[in-house]
Amino acid sequence: MDAVTGQILYQREPDLLLPPASTTKIVTAIVALESDRRGRDLLSVTKTATRVPSSKLFLRPGQAMTVEDLLYALLLSSANDASLVLAEGIAGTVDHFAEMMTNKAHEIGATNSHFANPHGLTAPEHYSTARDMALIFNYAMKNPTFREIVQTKTSSVSSIFTSGKTQKVRHIPIRNHNRLLWNFDGAIGGKTGYTHAAQRCFVGGVSRNGATLIVSILGSRDLWGDTRKLLEYGLQNYETLRAASTTSAASLADGHAGMWSEKTNAPLFSWEEEKKVRSLSGYILQIASFRERDRAESLQKWITEEGYQAFLEEVPLNNGETTYRVRVGPYPQLMNAQEAAREIESKSGFRAIILPASSASPSTEKPS
Repeated sequence: MDAVTGQILYQREPDLLLPPASTTKIVTAIVALESDRRGRDLLSVTKTATRVPSSKLFLRPGQAMTVEDLLYALLLSSANDASLVLAEGIAGTVDHFAEMMTNKAHEIGATNSHFANPHGLTAPEHYSTARDMALIFNYAMKNPTFREIVQTKTSSVSSIFTSGKTQKVRHIPIRNHNRLLWNFDGAIGGKTGYTHAAQRCFVGGVSRNGATLIVSILGSRDLWGDTRKLLEYGLQNYETLRAASTTSAASLADGHAGMWSEKTNAPLFSWEEEKKVRSLSGYILQIASFRERDRAESLQKWITEEGYQAFLEEVPLNNGETTYRVRVGPYPQLMNAQEAAREIESKSGFRAIILPASSASPSTEKPS
């Protein structure tokens, strides 16, 4: 998702209802930040909050923490007990807080989401979608406190136990679970999640070369691999994706043709979108982009055998690596390009990006 315009640049089953695991805590943080509680307000730990399964700070009944520290624990170390302390301290009950979460999500535009708790542990009426979580995170990043917290790599929080006139303070070191903060140029924050039912989840953002992108992944088995591939693809193809107004799926990220195809005869472009992509020099279809040349060649070979004029474009990246684009064409008329794109999507599951031939980057090798 383009964080500035809200335009979806690339998607696969964005509205599939799935358990969001601890990415739920993004919504928890929003509701807490927009409540009448201030950052230095102390909230008490109840027995209920201490009984929640890990991950957690292992708080004890009678302790107290500031709202600010609870938010840091929530968003960096994904502390489930911190989420319950916030929920009970702000709304009185977890059920009431969950209702506030759902209402807030719908207000943001995430209307396919329903939340039953503030931590994201699996529950029958607790679900969201990749699209909804992207919308929610993009909204949250407009809050300066939220933005500061999710960009923090390490910190410490304190729990306070008061007995008479004596106060015992426990300092707890915490570390952000978002690996991108350490190894991905331009990472600006995010929230991870995992349960057995949800598998691995991540919603986060990057900003590089004037582009700010939001990525939302639910149910991944290779979370950081999928996340990096999607973000690199979005950053490398940012201008062409915006110009084409095309939504592609994560088949690019794992390269399995046909697994997630969604056959359709609907027009690929609205009239307004057609005006943006119109070209006097013809059209090229970009089918997929791979880091591994053999995978790109395999797809190119298959498309050629199906009767299309497919070729590879080798593109050097700024980090010294190379990406291999599988392209088809050129086609003299937009209608011809659209027809070919539908046919290839129907057969392979890859949804092509239609580009003006003149905007296609020069190849560093001859078409093969």
